[in-house]
Formats: sequence, structure tokens, C-alpha cells
Amino acid sequence: MSEYKTIKDIELKGKRVLIRLDLNVPIKEGKITDYTRIDASLETIKYVIDHGGKAVLMSHLGRPDGQKNEKYSLKPVALALEEKLGVKVLMAPDCIGEEVEKMVELLTDGEVVLLENLRFHPGEEANDESFVSSLCSLADVYLNDAFGTAHRAHASTYGVPKRLAADGKEIGAGFLMDKELQIWEPIVEGSGNSVAIVGGAKLKEKMKAVKKFVSTFDRIITGGVVSNVFMRALGYTIGSSNYLEKDKDYTPMAKEILDEENGDRVIIPSNVVCATTEFEKKEAMNPKEKIDEGCISADVIPSADDIEAIKNASRIVWFGPMGVYEKGYTAGSLALVDAIGESKAYVVIGGGDLAAAAKGVDAKISTGGGAAIEYITSGKLDALEALKG
Repeated sequence: MSEYKTIKDIELKGKRVLIRLDLNVPIKEGKITDYTRIDASLETIKYVIDHGGKAVLMSHLGRPDGQKNEKYSLKPVALALEEKLGVKVLMAPDCIGEEVEKMVELLTDGEVVLLENLRFHPGEEANDESFVSSLCSLADVYLNDAFGTAHRAHASTYGVPKRLAADGKEIGAGFLMDKELQIWEPIVEGSGNSVAIVGGAKLKEKMKAVKKFVSTFDRIITGGVVSNVFMRALGYTIGSSNYLEKDKDYTPMAKEILDEENGDRVIIPSNVVCATTEFEKKEAMNPKEKIDEGCISADVIPSADDIEAIKNASRIVWFGPMGVYEKGYTAGSLALVDAIGESKAYVVIGGGDLAAAAKGVDAKISTGGGAAIEYITSGKLDALEALKG
């Protein structure tokens, strides 16, 4: 932590403070449906405003593939920020260009402007030098408060802080970034009985996590699409259950993990709730018995041994739901919540999707599932490396 400056180490008054935030919130019919990431950004923005900085906010939203697309505009986010901050939030027409530069130049101390979606330009994800230069022209100070994107070496998370530091300008971490590192430190450095719960559907990150966790956690409970991959690797007939991500088959990787020295630490489901592909509930069953074609594993119910391991653990991490949570298959995830409630473990839940389910439980909530997995598995994050200057 001492390798990086934080927001409190930097003089902000009168300076254009370019802040990378994670405002990638779900929007349906123009309305935000979950404000978790916006709420997480407020502390840093308020601090900049209160200390006389000119807050220049930037973020991505969705995957517009380098093209301007009104569907992915940050305009609803600007309105939400304005309401929550209690100050006017100007909405820029773009994130780079002469009009944006003039808009930022005219800011007075304590004013706020939100740049339009960074991913409207291919230069963001490509970390393009020209795009980096354009963003740097908007900054006297740079802060990264987007832990959820800290594992990506994009222009706004990597190229910009590297360039600004080389030019002698101050860079640092915002409150959220600093908080996230403190949240994960006891997991990375801790000892004692440990349980990792890995569910959800993002296989690239989750399978990498399981591979690492077999040597660092005592028990890995699988759910969601992750469990489908391991069931298929063992030769189970899983019907129409998904085990792919972008057509990539992760079952060979699952077999390798299971064949490793500690592969038996990976727990394969013994009780799943089956449903049709239209998510109509059918029955609970042991997946060893065969899931029929046209049916899927819609939820994974933890075993008695899983529940006992959670109650006796000293460290627990949880990434992703056990079932198709958004379709009402919540029983498996809620059973884990109940068990965690009876545990004295230090618990971190990675990713905002499970935050609502875990309310009332003594657990730390991390805003970045993918970034957290990368941090645990490699000990590094591209964005944090950039903050070294």
C-alpha cells in the first residue's frame, strides 16, 4: 500500500482532477436499475469537490465496441450523480476533443463534469497512444477509483497514469481502490481453514480462480456454469446445461485441475435443481443420475459437508451465485448465506451481484469480481502497477 499515493496525499485545490470510476451500471429503458457502483464512487468525488478540485469523471458503460451508441450513453449516470451529490454535474458530449477540452478548462473549483463513455472510442481498450494523450490533456492530477476495472491495461486505467507520472504530474488511488486493497489483504495474507465458493457464468476468470484456489484454499465449492464444466469433465450427462463461454470449452482445464495434487478439494455438486431451458422448474436430483436433454442445472444446493465447512472456516471468498439467480433460482445461494451467518470467518463477496443476497450477513462486499480474482491469483493488477508511476 505504501508504494502508491492515495487521494489524501495529493493537493487538489484548483486542479483538474481526472478520476477513473467504475460507473458501469445496469440501465433498462433509460433507467438505472442498480446504483451500487455509483454509490461506491461518491466518497472520492465529494472529497475532490470539498477540497476545491475540478472533478473530471470518466468511465465505460457496457460494450459499444468502439462506436458511439446512445444505448450506452452515460447521461442517466450524470443525472443520478447530480441527485446524489447535490451539485450540478455537467455532461460532456464526448470524452476527448476540442469541445471537451474547452468544457474542462472552463470548470471552476468544486465543479463536476462527466465525460461520455470511454468505450465509444477503440483507443480505450487498445490503450492507444493518441487516445491516451487526449485524456491526459484534461488532467493536472489523476485518481483511479475503479477497482472493478483494475485488471485491465486500458488507456484510462494504465496508459494515462503512466504518461502523467512520466510528465511529473501526481497520480494516486481513490478511496474505493484503497478500501478494496484493505478488504482483500486478510484473504491474501491470512491463514486457517478456508473456503472458496465459485459460481456464476464468467468462466475465463472463474476457472483461473479455481485452478489457483486448489493450492490456497481447503475447499472449493462450485456452482453455476462453473459447476457444469466440472460435472461434464467427470463425464456426467448434463443435458442442455451451459458449459461454454464464447464457444470455448473449459472441460479440458477442469480435468487438469481435478487431476492436480489437490484436485479433490474441488467439490462437485451432489444436489441440483433441474429446469427446462425456459427456466420452468422440474425437480431436484443428483446430477450423477443424468440431466435430460432440454433440461438444465438451474441451481446447486450445497451439501451438508459444504455447510459444515463454511461454519468452521476462518476465511471465505465467494464469487458468483450458485444458480440462475435472476430467474428466481436462489435456494442454493441463500443456503450459503445462512451458513455464513453462523460462521465466524472473515468473509469477502466478490462482485456486486451477490450484495443484495448477502444483506444482514457480516461480510465485506467487493465491487470487482474479475479484478479481485486477478489480484488473489497473481498478486498484481495492471492499474495498480501503473500507479507506481
